[in-house]
Amino acid sequence: MFVCTGNIARSASAQYLAAAMLEDGSTWTFNSAGTGAMVGAGVARHIDIELAQRGAQYDQHLAKQITERLVRESALVLVMEKEHLDWIVHEWPQYRSKVHLLCQMARVQKQAGKRVDPVAFMMQYDEEPLAQDEVADPYLRGPEAAKVAVQRIQEALDIVVPWLGN
Repeated sequence: MFVCTGNIARSASAQYLAAAMLEDGSTWTFNSAGTGAMVGAGVARHIDIELAQRGAQYDQHLAKQITERLVRESALVLVMEKEHLDWIVHEWPQYRSKVHLLCQMARVQKQAGKRVDPVAFMMQYDEEPLAQDEVADPYLRGPEAAKVAVQRIQEALDIVVPWLGN
């Protein structure tokens, strides 16, 4: 599951870009939610253009609030900022081991190697994320901010999704 604040820009982008990367027959499913979700809203303006240009199907998106059930049922919870990690851990500390920044997971994949089970590795990984692991919020910041955010997310997913395998 991918998490950001409103669930209309970054986490939604990650969900639909990751889904577009899956091979036929994959057992993975992707979900997204927000720590302060704009419940029921579609994908944000400018983000929609970036997703469409990358061939991601997002038109059925309805933003939703993160819940304990969503966290419990997710193999990993990949967030966009340390603030999201802190919020989730404050609400549900028992799930700390499965919450990490998306770009952090992409960065540390090199340490783990492609043959290591990514979920098991991340569940054991306990180093604090770096500032460079955050994806800045593009909401209401125009088309360039949307492009930068979606590109960062795509680059991270280009590492994470193949590592997850099928």
